Amino acid sequence: MATTSSRSLMCSALLTVVALVGCNGDGKMSVDGTASWNGQPIQKGYIELQPIGDGHFASAEIIDGKFTLQTTPGKRLVKVTAEKKIGETQPTDRIPEVKPIMFQFVPPEFNSESKLEMDISASNPTLDVALDGEELQPRNGLTADEKKRMNLQTGGRR
Repeated sequence: MATTSSRSLMCSALLTVVALVGCNGDGKMSVDGTASWNGQPIQKGYIELQPIGDGHFASAEIIDGKFTLQTTPGKRLVKVTAEKKIGETQPTDRIPEVKPIMFQFVPPEFNSESKLEMDISASNPTLDVALDGEELQPRNGLTADEKKRMNLQTGGRR
């Protein structure tokens, strides 16, 4: 009886290993890419590839205009966000270290409202994303709604 139990345990472990290997070998390939904004490499950002039809969702961090991700071949909806430093925090007693203030400058037409489609090909596993447009600008000051909310939260004290 111990032999049957041992065999069952070994079969169960073998099936688990086969299932895990199958999940990792499901047709995904490595895709190397570049991402630029108005002809300049995106220094710090994020790219998402959403399947159109069959396929897998994939994403990667963009650093110095380059990224690598794992995905399957096929048509994808491309979404890109990117940040740039617009200032630094001032040290306080509570947070003494200076931190960069980052701003997401790529407009919604390339991320939340993107309609940019690209085809991932097994014969050419590279992706060059060259975006052009007018970048978003940080706004100065508070909106009327933000001022109203701040007054309500602070009781008129700022």
